[in-house]
Amino acid sequence: MNKFKLCAIGECMIEIANLSSNNFIQSFAGDTLNFLSYLNKKNINVDYLTSVGKGEINRDFFSLLKLKKISRKLIHVHNYKEIGLYLIKNNKKGEKNFYYWRDDSAAKNYLNEIDYKKLEVVLKKYDYLYFSGITLSIISQNKQKDFCNLIKKLKEYDVKIIFDLNIRLKKWLNKKYLNKSMNRFLPYIDILFSTGEDMKNWKSNDNLDFFKKFIKSNKIKHAIFRKNASLNYSILSDQIFKMTNKIHRRIIDSTGAGDGYNAAYISEFLNSGDVYSSLKESHMLGSKIVMKKGAII
Repeated sequence: MNKFKLCAIGECMIEIANLSSNNFIQSFAGDTLNFLSYLNKKNINVDYLTSVGKGEINRDFFSLLKLKKISRKLIHVHNYKEIGLYLIKNNKKGEKNFYYWRDDSAAKNYLNEIDYKKLEVVLKKYDYLYFSGITLSIISQNKQKDFCNLIKKLKEYDVKIIFDLNIRLKKWLNKKYLNKSMNRFLPYIDILFSTGEDMKNWKSNDNLDFFKKFIKSNKIKHAIFRKNASLNYSILSDQIFKMTNKIHRRIIDSTGAGDGYNAAYISEFLNSGDVYSSLKESHMLGSKIVMKKGAII
């Protein structure tokens, strides 16, 4: 069987995670990189469209790509900018607080400089394209127009678009820009991932019925809704599949768990087409990630 071809667009960063008090460990992460790292490569070939710097630390990044079987052919090496950085501090419940240094990162500059029209030739060969709300938050409104035009073109080649809402309000100038971006891209999404937290932050409503109306208004036929750690839903062609999960009483670090969840769902769904099995695999991987430090375990 031929493997599916998937490309993710986004930003990789240096991750600094606290092990205890003021002890830290350095690795690499970013929602799109996390997603690619956790995908099952047995039935999916993956590429990453992003940019990093020329500094020596990027050698470790490329070593991680090799380990995770992520192709580097679409990764741009920026001559003047460096890879971004973020620091994680976890509270006693394992929930995360992020501190970012990324305003002038290689990826942000590259995604705002690239000629999206020229990407059509490259990306039309893929079966799936993956990006997130965080990806959009670092792209200017003018460049988003070009990116959205590219998405429209790729749909003509039957490229399926997978999108993770991943609403982080602090990354947006204001809700006006957030709304404009989401409303621009959502009508072209084939598979949507969202959480109750996303919907609460953006729409102030995490009710399942509200979410159903939301995806129907955007003509999204396949959506995965993690209302919370316990209640997860998949909605496929108006049919609702519900999964009730056992949850950990205490977690170590929730960073990357949602990205791993998305990856496990896509990996299983592309392999079997079974929604319940996909929801089960997603929870199993997510529950492992939250028991370890860092986004990529």
